[in-house]
Amino acid sequence: MVGSIERRVSGEIQRQFEYKHPLDYLFYARNVTIVGATPKPNFGVGMFISAFRHSNYTNPIYLVNPKYAGKLNEIKGFPLYASISDIPESELDYVICSIKAKYVADLVRECVARKVKFVTIFSSGFAELLTEEGQRAENELRKIVRGSQTRLIGPNCLGALCPKSGITFNPTYIKDPGNIAFASQSGGIATTLIEIQRKRSLYFSKGLSFGNQIDLSCLDLLEYYGQDRDTDIIGMYLEDTGAAKGSEFFKKMRDVTKRKPVVIWKGGQTQLGARATASHTGAMAGSFKIWKTAVSQAGGTFVTNSQEFWDILHLFSCIIPNNRLPKGRNVAIIVAGGGASVEITDTFSSLGFNLPELPPEIQEKLREIYPPVNTSFRNPVDTGAVGLIIDTIIKSIKIIDKNPNIDTIIFYSPINWLTQLERQGARGHTVSVARSLGRMNKKLRSLFFIICPIFEFSEFNTRMSLKFKEVITKKSIPHFESIKGAAVALDLAIRYNEYLKRY
Repeated sequence: MVGSIERRVSGEIQRQFEYKHPLDYLFYARNVTIVGATPKPNFGVGMFISAFRHSNYTNPIYLVNPKYAGKLNEIKGFPLYASISDIPESELDYVICSIKAKYVADLVRECVARKVKFVTIFSSGFAELLTEEGQRAENELRKIVRGSQTRLIGPNCLGALCPKSGITFNPTYIKDPGNIAFASQSGGIATTLIEIQRKRSLYFSKGLSFGNQIDLSCLDLLEYYGQDRDTDIIGMYLEDTGAAKGSEFFKKMRDVTKRKPVVIWKGGQTQLGARATASHTGAMAGSFKIWKTAVSQAGGTFVTNSQEFWDILHLFSCIIPNNRLPKGRNVAIIVAGGGASVEITDTFSSLGFNLPELPPEIQEKLREIYPPVNTSFRNPVDTGAVGLIIDTIIKSIKIIDKNPNIDTIIFYSPINWLTQLERQGARGHTVSVARSLGRMNKKLRSLFFIICPIFEFSEFNTRMSLKFKEVITKKSIPHFESIKGAAVALDLAIRYNEYLKRY
């Protein structure tokens, strides 16, 4: 045991956390200092102050700005100091720097002198400028922290997120902890992950926006997330490996992927994309083909765009904790409508999935619960209009699940189909459907998931969609917005399971 978080609640000190890894002092920081604070509305430092005002972080937060320290005692309820040297703490864990690039080096020297554990440099104006001056400024920061107890995050980044502790860079994050840990060289992509959480049912254990990664790198995060008990899935958006050697990063990935899936989204996939990464984080992107091969050989899951990234993180988050990785490529599909069934069949078949015809005894049992007109039971199962009745769908799924030749059962139902009865006045029906599917899912042998796009956009459907997705996700039922997204995610999950079987 290295230490512990202590919080004052009703005058009593409660022990909340044991520090067993150096990075625990970042994600469970005992105090936070924001440098560059101003009482004026400000995109940079104001964003961090707003984030912590709306977070569940209860440990001390300090603000620093010599310009206002002699005039104000506090800003937005947080105490204000002229410098970090004036802060009355024996140890400072986490400093967020939001000042002009030309002043950053002096601040980092002060942090090293105070033995600050972690400094996030939000400031930009370093190697991403692609100038000699920017590179020199970045090299100076490296020299200042070399051999010290201070680790740098960034520059040009947003820093850490941990719903359990309340550490954050965004006020809209979901405070319920999840099992996905992310790392992103792009602050924009890290922000997007927070903004699409509810829509895509992504719940995070931890996250880090680390920009140019001149010190703390993807290797450090991979090692930490790999041993973190709260993390089941690791997702990384990378443009290069920063301060880490590529060989060491992929070696560590081979170790981690035997225990947890590691999803890599590589930025800079084309010549123009590589040029963009250089001006974004100063990254030397490297060969896309080499990256793809190296990730695959290390057991990682390689994706090429945001939709694939979100979909596979969500799928893994639902199935990994329950050991429900898909065992094979035989799928059964239930859908109300012939046109949709054709599209689903074509899409899944194009990715190497099989839709085996259901055995005669299974088809006969399905005929008993459906009318003989506008229905089909071979596979896909076209339910016709009766497919809008959820009790019938659940009976169908249970019947198909008895076929040992089926690995995955897919139910296709746009949100506006699921919400029809609620729209007509059956209050609470949509959530009731979600709970019924959750109870069923616990007893299934096959993997089960839902494709539920929103075709009819309205305030009602959007609200019902979020409620439905929240419940089924808690019941470990994955959901997808598109047929192609579901097929790609399932294919990636099968590939990961095939990798595990080889080790």
